[in-house]
Amino acid sequence: MATKWRSRTRQMGGALEETGRAALELPVLTKLAEHAIRFLLGAVLAGGGLFGGYAPFGVGLVACSGPGSGGLCALLGACWGYLVFQGFSEGLRCAAACVLVFSIGFAFYDVGVCRKSWFMPLMASAMDAVTGFVYLSDAAWRADRVVFFISEVILAGGSAYFYRVAFSSWQRQEEKNLSSRQTVSLFFLMGTLLVSLAGVTFFDGLSLGRVTAVLLVMAVARVGGAQMGAAAGVTGGLGMDLAMGGMPFYAMAYGFAGLLMGAGRKQGRLFGVLSYAVANAVAVLWSWDAQPRLSGIYEVFIASVLFLLIPEGWLRRLAALVTRQEEKEGQRRAAQHVRQRLEATADAFRQLRGSLRAAFPKDAPNDGDPSVVFDRAAERVCRRCALRSACWEQDYVSTFNALNDALGAMLERGKGEAGDFPGWFASRCVHFSEFLRAANEEMVALRYRRQYQARIRESRGAVCRQYETLADILTASALELSTELTPDPNREKRLRRHLAALEIEGETAVYYDRSGHLRLEVAGEGAETLSSEEEISRLSELMAVPLRLEESGGHRTVLVQSEPLMAMAALAARRREGQRESGDTGTWFKRPDGSLFVLLCDGMGSGQAAHRESGLAVRLLEEFLRSGMDSAAALRTVNSALALKNEESGAFTTVDLLRLDLYTGSGEICKLGAAPTYIRKGTAVSRLSGAALPAGLADGDGVGPDVTALALEPGDWVLLVSDGVADGEDDGWVRERLEKFDGHSPKELARQVMEESEKRVGSADDRTVVVIGVRSRTEAREKGAD
Repeated sequence: MATKWRSRTRQMGGALEETGRAALELPVLTKLAEHAIRFLLGAVLAGGGLFGGYAPFGVGLVACSGPGSGGLCALLGACWGYLVFQGFSEGLRCAAACVLVFSIGFAFYDVGVCRKSWFMPLMASAMDAVTGFVYLSDAAWRADRVVFFISEVILAGGSAYFYRVAFSSWQRQEEKNLSSRQTVSLFFLMGTLLVSLAGVTFFDGLSLGRVTAVLLVMAVARVGGAQMGAAAGVTGGLGMDLAMGGMPFYAMAYGFAGLLMGAGRKQGRLFGVLSYAVANAVAVLWSWDAQPRLSGIYEVFIASVLFLLIPEGWLRRLAALVTRQEEKEGQRRAAQHVRQRLEATADAFRQLRGSLRAAFPKDAPNDGDPSVVFDRAAERVCRRCALRSACWEQDYVSTFNALNDALGAMLERGKGEAGDFPGWFASRCVHFSEFLRAANEEMVALRYRRQYQARIRESRGAVCRQYETLADILTASALELSTELTPDPNREKRLRRHLAALEIEGETAVYYDRSGHLRLEVAGEGAETLSSEEEISRLSELMAVPLRLEESGGHRTVLVQSEPLMAMAALAARRREGQRESGDTGTWFKRPDGSLFVLLCDGMGSGQAAHRESGLAVRLLEEFLRSGMDSAAALRTVNSALALKNEESGAFTTVDLLRLDLYTGSGEICKLGAAPTYIRKGTAVSRLSGAALPAGLADGDGVGPDVTALALEPGDWVLLVSDGVADGEDDGWVRERLEKFDGHSPKELARQVMEESEKRVGSADDRTVVVIGVRSRTEAREKGAD
């Protein structure tokens, strides 16, 4: 190494003697820029502390930079950063480790083993262990310090390895696409940089690292969807939690917010930002009793403003990186890797939920016992009274009975009055008015303690349930990634021959998805011509399977197997008399997998407030369901969120959810406090009701929707109504109307039920009627042709 430096110095010296000046060529300028970057990275990474002061990343950077001039710049930057950010004592220890690592690399540069990929990471861990052992020996050998010290040693070697892989793209500029190992290493580098920036604060506690992390999660969720948003959120959040040295709050908050924003990425930037902000605010509410993190709300606001200012072109470049197309084998391996990561993350969240369940006390201290009202009042008043011994020792039984007789009336009324106590007690007590005032103050404190303990239990339960829900979502995503797609070579050959006849060149794929439904994908110039009804009909005959258009545009067309069933829907709605807005909100939509969803929500009361509550429930549920979440899980998540949001106001909304698989006719009805649903199969009408409370009214481990499985066939009908349509159990007329329905006009049935409801019940509440019928698509097509 020294010989190499002397050779370069002689070359520059010779050029200076011959020409009188030393010109810097472009490669030299590139090297200088690289050295400057290594110096800055060393300084920044040295400031990244974990577990309250352990900083292994600067050592890892020096180890990966080698013994050359780049390594020297990294060493100088790391030493400067350690001494500035970590304090003199800890900084000197880390700087010593950096010097030892650089010295070993310099001394053994020409030895073959030094060029092995494992050598310098091993040296980084060894030198960090040696210097740390000396410093740790001077302090107390506590179990937590030993664990953190071992973690630092491992991270020093691991960071050296990942940094080396991440920087390999500088030496291999001919490679246009990054390998999966380089991509993971670059994410590791970005994560450690965010850890370092987490300690940079402004405006009294706002973190530059957390603002940057939120901005990156928003960008990835916007271009990558729900799965990428959740993965980026969990990764960035774990880095912030490690920097803070506390519970994994940011992993939960960023992961949940990234998932929600990714699910609604097609709705526009502003909607995505609002979704992220709402999810983050709910996460802050979940952890309110443990440690309020109001700074997170302000950091999300700053990141949201910056995200809205990002040019669209930058996001398109990021989308190209996130959604880069690779070889099929690479895609399979990448999917396997992501599946394993998702499964590991899901297991980690389940273990965290179990740990929290075990750590939270099952029985709170008996601080809500009503008897403490008089105990504390006596401690305040009777302690200095001259008759204390007579009341509480000689006549203890009489005193106890007198107070016990008065306690019932006090608890019922909420406060005590003089008449609640026996006359002999009030006349004997020389400080009776003061004692009564103290007892009433303790009664108020008792209610506050009970409310506080109940709120703590609810918040802890909500956090645990959301961890479990997030784990279920990650597991479902991993299962979807692990599902092998089944190709259909014979049909693909037919498709290629058909495209050749149409003079369309492009890539084709014919396979069955995880539900067993046929899919055709064509990508290439002219593929969009296959989206016409005539071509879809021809391809349906060619494939011997009815097809429908799912996607077309950008020289790409996707056709999927058409559902054998179709649904007809009709709606009738009227507001409460005197109100400008209805408290009922409903919608229906179909997912790409052929699942039809019908939602009907009824907000508490009527008017604008009720409309706002039911509309929020419908929007949240639609986003969750469109993203692929299970119906019951979506209802539990929204119920928990609304319960936390409305814990002060006590507002709630009923939820009626119908899910129907148009391929098989199977489905379910989920209810949260909703009115009965009526189902007609043939000529028999059945009534489905539930006992679950409305959404937002209560939350807990035993709180969940009433779920009833369905199996519908062509000719079956479902009638959904809100609370104002029928009066309690007097709904025989509704069943009679549905039983006599001839099946021709669902709109007419909805109108008849609405008019009959107005005659029987009146217009004292908002009323909504939704009629859904199931038909055979083939039969409907034949009738349409006739």
